[in-house]
Order: sequence, then structure tokens, then C-alpha cells
Amino acid sequence: MFTIEMMGLKTFGSFILIASLFISRVYIQPKYSLISDCDETFNYWEPLNLLVRGFGKQTWEYSPEYSIRSWAFLLPFYFVLYPFKYYGLLNSEQDYFYITRGFLGLVSFIFEIGLSKEIGSTLSENIGSIWLFLQLFNPGWFHASVELLPSSFAMILYLGSIKYALRYLSRDCTASFLASLTFNFVAGIMGWPFVLVLSVPLVIHYLFTHKIMWTLRTAFDSTVIITVIASIIFTIDSYFYGKFAPVSWNILSYNVINADQNSGPDIFGVEPWSYYVLNLILNFPLPVLIFSIMGIANWRIWPLTVSKLSWLGVFFLQPHKEERFLYPIYGLISLSAAIGFHQFSNIFFGKMKVFKSIVKVALLLIIALQSASRILALIFNYTAPITLYSELYTLGKDDKVLAQDSFTNVCTGREWYHFPNSFFLPENHRLRFIRSGFDGLLPGDFMEDVSIFDAVRTLPKGMNSKNIFDEGKLWPVTNCDYFVDISIPTDKSKDALNPSDMPRNWNKISCTEFINVDDSKILGRSFYIPSTIAKFVAKFSPKYWNKLYGVNYIDYCVYEKTEIVQDNTSI
Repeated sequence: MFTIEMMGLKTFGSFILIASLFISRVYIQPKYSLISDCDETFNYWEPLNLLVRGFGKQTWEYSPEYSIRSWAFLLPFYFVLYPFKYYGLLNSEQDYFYITRGFLGLVSFIFEIGLSKEIGSTLSENIGSIWLFLQLFNPGWFHASVELLPSSFAMILYLGSIKYALRYLSRDCTASFLASLTFNFVAGIMGWPFVLVLSVPLVIHYLFTHKIMWTLRTAFDSTVIITVIASIIFTIDSYFYGKFAPVSWNILSYNVINADQNSGPDIFGVEPWSYYVLNLILNFPLPVLIFSIMGIANWRIWPLTVSKLSWLGVFFLQPHKEERFLYPIYGLISLSAAIGFHQFSNIFFGKMKVFKSIVKVALLLIIALQSASRILALIFNYTAPITLYSELYTLGKDDKVLAQDSFTNVCTGREWYHFPNSFFLPENHRLRFIRSGFDGLLPGDFMEDVSIFDAVRTLPKGMNSKNIFDEGKLWPVTNCDYFVDISIPTDKSKDALNPSDMPRNWNKISCTEFINVDDSKILGRSFYIPSTIAKFVAKFSPKYWNKLYGVNYIDYCVYEKTEIVQDNTSI
């Protein structure tokens, strides 16, 4: 009877875990997660807006001269959105944004459930459940899994590769080996070519554990699979660009083969190795990272462990670092952490069942609390741009209908990189850039009122791969209708508008709170702590607490230009 009750409790717990993961992936994350990288906005959301609505900002990467961004990557999302557009099912263009995120979250959920079941069957059910729990309470996955980025796409698809790699390592099934490679081929060629490196240790394992003739046959099958995938994707991209466009090769060429001091990733900034250490601490609860180190010792999955360590080694050594570069191995970090957690509880508390249960619950609670604290900080501190542009969208929809050939111009200067995307602009609104202190290359505009292929194939003016400033990307302030900025003074010699000293005909119409990073402490920027708890801790050690924790906000505002009414009253 006791065993039946325990099984029922375990089944109920699994249901709650899966249901919670589903709600998080398809509702909470799409609705509340931030946009963490302007590259996501301008290199993916804007071209998708072009496909769906016929306009958008264009970066140099989408110039046919360079063609290092894939239209094949965006097509699945276009097909998801097309029925909503064709049948007029949406009340707001912003819904395209949330539907796309929901689709990404749903795909992530499906792959996560599939991998957790495989972990349960090849390693242990307990490890599979722990892995799913760690995925649910994973701050990095919370925002990464709904981001429209090739690295996020590769991160999700690589879960499929891990799933079949585990099956291959457990059963020595060549079909599973090929399935693992296929998922990574799609992730690499359609998404981000660098993830192909993650399959190298698995390939080495196969080479050393199979006879030469069988290996040659598998190599032939692999070559056929990658050739078919590459041919389809290259054909789609070449058709869009109007020329042969092997985008994944172009990405590799730009970032590695032809990179130098004047072009390549390093011109966009370099960081020390500690950047990724801090990044991992923010995106994974500390116990997870500790258990992940402990889980490395599992010899059964050494090809996956080598893949993770090799990836870390390669990217730690690269001068140019970005958070999204580590996305593909997030699933592997959670996997080794789940293994480490399982080993820790068995080795140290194997026969002390009650104490073991108490310790496990305590550790899981710590993981959940730290994760929730980080996620809430991201939502409260960094989502102001999405909130404000949503309000601007509502204001714009309420505007009187303009002439057919005119636009409402939404301008921004130094805050250009926080623009969420054009799905937050009504049909007759366009984003414009005005002069600010930024001296790099700003995005331009795709051609409008032409076919999608003419818009993609037309060579834009003023584009370059060296981040050289182009005056032609700026818009005259006199032609702006709205202006978006933070409420702190600007450099008057560089910025066209100063929110602290706006002209008479500019009125502030809406604001929302945005974290002032320069005036907030590291813990305050990174983690949310309820004010009652923060005040309680500050009473005991105000000196040290004030040095570590403190959050200050500024207003993120939209201004509207109005007509100046002349006062002709006689004195």
C-alpha cells in the first residue's frame, strides 16, 4: 500500500513538473521575457517583420554583398504566422511577436520532454526528473529558449542530438548515431555552423568502436544527409539573395577565416575570460554549476562531456564574447548537473533515507529560489522597452489615419539598441535613428512597395562589414513625430535631442521604469530580493549590504511632437 501511494505521489509530482514547464515555455516566457541582444532585434525580428508585413530595418549582414544571414532560418516562423495574417485572426501586430515566441517555447518543451524520457531510460528515471527540474529553474534557458536567434535554435535542436547520442551510447545503434548527427547538421547549417563542432567527440567515439567497413558505410550515409540538408538550405538562401549564397560558409569565413583587426567579430568588442564565468553564474544557480562539475566524472557519456568542455575551451579563448555563444551547451550543463546531483545524494546520503530526502528538498529549494530571483530581476529591471513600445503601439493605433503615402516617424538616438522590433509599431509607423554619440554602423531600411525578392536582392547604400559609421542612416529631427529615450541628460554636442531639455513642442506622454545600470549595485542588477527582506538584512550590516545591493531606476519615456500654438493676446 505504501509503495502504491509513493508511486502515485511520484506520478503527481511528474505531472506538476511537466505542466509547470509547459506553462512557462508557452505563456510566461513569451509574455514576460526580455530581449537581451539587439542582434536578435535587427538581424532576425526585423527581417521576419519584412516577410510578414513588408517593412523592416536592414543590417549589413543582409546585404547581398555579404549574405551572412539565412532566410531559410526565418521561413518556418513565417509559415507559422502566415495563417494568422491571411485569415485576419489577430487584433494587434504585436501578437505576431508573442506567437513566434510561443512557438519557440513549444518546440523547446517538446525537445526537453523527449530528452528527459531518454535520460530516464538510458541513465536513470531520477536523473531524468532532476534534469527536467533544472531546466524549469534555469534562468539562462528562460530567456534563451524564446529568443529568435540561430544560437537559441541550435540550443533547442541540440537537445535532439543529445537524446539520440545517449541512445547510441547506450545501445550502440548506428541509426541513433545518424539521428544525432542529423539534428546537429540542421542546427549548424540552418542555424549556427559552429555547433557542428559539438558532434566531433561522438564521431571519434564511433570511429574507434566500429569496424572500418561499417564506418565507411556510416560516413557515406552521413555525407548524403548533410549534402541533402545543405542543398535545401543553400537553395532557399540563394533564391532569396538572387545569387549562390552558402550562408553558413559565409559566417565561418567572416568570423574565422578572413577575420583580421579591421573586420570580423573582434571589432564589435572583446572581453576577458572572466566574462563567461560571471555569465554562467548569472544563468545557472550556483549549486547547479557545482553539481555540473561533479557530473563530469560519468564515463558513460564521455563524448558529450568532451563536447561541453571543448566548447567552453574554444569560446573562453575567443576575444569577442557574447552570452548567446554559450547557449548550445546549456542542456549539457544541466545534464551533468543532474548526474552530479544524483551521485552526490547517493554517495553521501545513500542509506539515510530521511536525511537524504531533506537535503535533496533543501537543495532543490535553493536552486528554485536563486533561479526565481534571477528571472524576476530580468523581468522587473530590463523589460521596460517592450512595455513602453507596447504603449506606443496603442497610442499609434489611436492616431487619426494619415495620408496613404505618409508615415509616423518614431525616432530614437542613444537608445536605438533597446528597440524591441517593428512588430511593436503600427502599420504606418517607422523607426528612425537620430544623431547620438553612437559612431558605429546603424541598420538601414529594406526597400518597401516592391516584391520581397526585390527588397532582399537590392544592394543597399552605405553598408560595410567594418562597423564604419554611415551618415545616411540618420533621420532629421524636424521630421520626427515621437522620440524614445531614457530620462538622463545627454551629451549636447553629440545628441540631437536631450530629454532633460526638450524643445517646447515636445511633450512627455508615457514612461516606465528602467534600471539605471550605472547607479545600481551588482546584486541589485542581477537578482531580485523583496524589499522587506532587503531592509531586514540591511539593518544588520548596512555598510556591506549597501555596497552589494541597491537598485535605482530611471524613466524610459516616449515624447510626442505637437504643434506650437502662437499666443497673439495683447498686453
